[in-house]
Amino acid sequence: MSDIERQIGVLKRILNASEEEIHNRKYMLDAIKEYGVTPLAWLRELDDTAYYTENGMIQVPGEFASLCLLLADIQVESAIEIGVYRGRSSYFMCAMLYRNNPNLRYDMVDICDSLDGYEEFRRILPCLNKCIPSTSDDFEKKSYDFVFIDADHGYEGAMKDYLNLGRYAKRIVCFHDIFAHEYDSCNGGIVKCWEEVGVLTPNRSKMVFSQFPNRWMGIGVVINEDESGTVSTGGDYEKVQENVKIFLDNIDGKNNIYVYGARNDSRRMYDALAKKGVQIKGLIVCDESENPEQVRDYNVVLIRDVADTEDVTIVMCYRESLRDEALSRLKNYCNINVIITDDKTASFIR
Repeated sequence: MSDIERQIGVLKRILNASEEEIHNRKYMLDAIKEYGVTPLAWLRELDDTAYYTENGMIQVPGEFASLCLLLADIQVESAIEIGVYRGRSSYFMCAMLYRNNPNLRYDMVDICDSLDGYEEFRRILPCLNKCIPSTSDDFEKKSYDFVFIDADHGYEGAMKDYLNLGRYAKRIVCFHDIFAHEYDSCNGGIVKCWEEVGVLTPNRSKMVFSQFPNRWMGIGVVINEDESGTVSTGGDYEKVQENVKIFLDNIDGKNNIYVYGARNDSRRMYDALAKKGVQIKGLIVCDESENPEQVRDYNVVLIRDVADTEDVTIVMCYRESLRDEALSRLKNYCNINVIITDDKTASFIR
């Protein structure tokens, strides 16, 4: 039996599976392993139960099974996958969605046609639509219910796919390889892109499926639970970039700079500015209650100890809902220059 014949047989069973079967993790994992996985050497050493073939999906079975269990219940009519390569993961995800969504259209996007068995798989998945050659630029601002991003893993490429399509997803946007640190040299790669998407979508639920957190592969999911709207909005990323430029212009040439903010936000800002080459004196706290962990990795300074120093600048990076309260703590120190920015800024400083 050929790989294509075996894989089509698996997908036929997926399409006809009972509700009990399709929601059973073992059933799903067994189906994925029978379908076939590309034999990445390190993966095969960890799990020898899958059918390994060059014509398999490039996925960690456990991670992909978790995603498929999520897809089993979502209602969608439009889906797009950016970066499909041979199409093996695409066909499986399409089957999971098509099972409950007979009006589905599944667009497959890539810069070159490497698909195997497209016509054979399309006979059981008529919703498949090959859009090759093309990129996310060709679908800019189009709203799909489901978006899967798995193309260029450099930062610029992954972020462009998100800005063109991902943020306009009505239900779900997924990123593959969110822990692919082998692309870190590409301006932070998809790892950085995923982190920034999380910052850009604070009110959206996130799910991460990973057997090797912060090491290899991994699938990240952002979910829009509102019945209207999209995962994010056009202009959000651009607005953050504009705010970062304004902020950096404001601190240019300033001396005696301290950072004041919620604990994690202030440390993130401290690190971002330090990497930028800005000389930071330390983290400001108004009293010891704001430093309960007794942080040792940063120079933590009480504001009263620097209030009389000439030309002090405090970068305040509280989110907007906490900003007034934070400012009230500084009201007695009118000689201090306060530069206000939001809690997102640090994540986008280059």
